[in-house]
Amino acid sequence: MRQHVKYAIMTPRLRLYAPSAAEIDALMRGERQALGASIGVSIPDAWPGLELLSALPVITAEMARESGDARWMWMIIEQASSTVVGDVGFHGPLYEGDAAEIGYALLPDARGKGYATEAAEAVIRWAFANMGVRRIFAQIDPSNTASLRVAAKLGMQPQEALPGHYLCFGIGREQR
Repeated sequence: MRQHVKYAIMTPRLRLYAPSAAEIDALMRGERQALGASIGVSIPDAWPGLELLSALPVITAEMARESGDARWMWMIIEQASSTVVGDVGFHGPLYEGDAAEIGYALLPDARGKGYATEAAEAVIRWAFANMGVRRIFAQIDPSNTASLRVAAKLGMQPQEALPGHYLCFGIGREQR
């Protein structure tokens, strides 16, 4: 399914861009200005957040183990300002017929504008259309009301919770 996959998505207000392993490596080396210039965006100092920053070495190592040009983390770019406002993506490689966990994070100034819903909707459609995943799910802390609203707006339905204190919501390819 991965042949000729495009790693840029446009929505009405956002541009989503999935950086390559080399671009993520540049980000980890602190080359945010050079990366931003190469893709035509401004990357604020607050992005990536600490959680994503700590996960980037694992993400690039997993990307390197995949065949071809595997990518599953997307930068959320506000079109009006050409500024990175957050990220959305999957918690690992995408395989045809499998389920994939989605996650998203926005910088504080970008919250409450519907960007998380818009970005997640776009990458969910992309994953169903391009990668052939059968189901996408999200694990959400019960106190995170904003993420619970995003899951509801995406049409995700409650699922059996995985071990831990998170709630689980999912949507299948057939529901799109």
